[in-house]
Amino acid sequence: MVISILVRKTRVKDRAGWESALQAVLPKVRQVVEAEPGFVSLQYLWSPDEEGAMAQITTWQSLDDCRRYVRGGAAATAATIEDAAIPTAPHPDGAWVRKNFEVAG
Repeated sequence: MVISILVRKTRVKDRAGWESALQAVLPKVRQVVEAEPGFVSLQYLWSPDEEGAMAQITTWQSLDDCRRYVRGGAAATAATIEDAAIPTAPHPDGAWVRKNFEVAG
């Protein structure tokens, strides 16, 4: 399995506001990612240490499934939905960084 972690900083500064905005768009995001071949799970994280920082974690059956999600446009669609509700912080804080990891064992 492959874990893909997308980290970004948002304009939203408090967890309650972030959770409320996320809950409003989560059904649409889930619809996009769950339709992708090899999708396993979706999870969101809020940073307790860095104001406005969040992560989207998706799990895929294979690296090819993850790459298809990212390169085929579904990841961009999910990101557009998220960003409309949870706007990205302005430059230079608003960089989106994705890292993929294979699960050991």
